[in-house]
Amino acid sequence: MTKTADSVWEECLAFIGDNIKPQAYKTWFEPITPIKLSGDALTIQVPSKFFYEWLEEHYIKLLRVA
Repeated sequence: MTKTADSVWEECLAFIGDNIKPQAYKTWFEPITPIKLSGDALTIQVPSKFFYEWLEEHYIKLLRVA
């Protein structure tokens, strides 16, 4: 099966959901949209610059592992 941005993001969300509280998941990860998959890099879209900065400050390690 060929992986798509959506399928990879769903796998990431499953991992993230197992590692953070449900409210944090709903607030910070449900609004993210997968855009494209290029090799090992998944491009995602976030709602705002503040959102991006907050994720980078608090969840960058989790995102990289996922």
